[in-house]
Amino acid sequence: MATLVEQIPLDCLVTGRWYVGRGRNGNVGLWDGEHFLVIGWKLGEYRIKREPYYTAESGCFQPFLEVDEGRMIEPFGKVGWDAHYRSKMAFRQARDSG
Repeated sequence: MATLVEQIPLDCLVTGRWYVGRGRNGNVGLWDGEHFLVIGWKLGEYRIKREPYYTAESGCFQPFLEVDEGRMIEPFGKVGWDAHYRSKMAFRQARDSG
């Protein structure tokens, strides 16, 4: 069953979070508080492109769902990289809006 969601309002975006949506150059973008940073193809290589929030008047990136990067449940260890990597993670479920 598909989950239906609407475009996330501009005032609900969180700086530093990733969003899935529809953009001119890519469909996953990092919100920097002003633009979405997406990876696009230009002159034979991938580059970071800035895309403004989409409205009926302007912009080109529509965010529909925040990327859930998960939260740590069980780390491999307590120090160094062992504390950074996980053996278990928890993720939210997308909410159905229609």
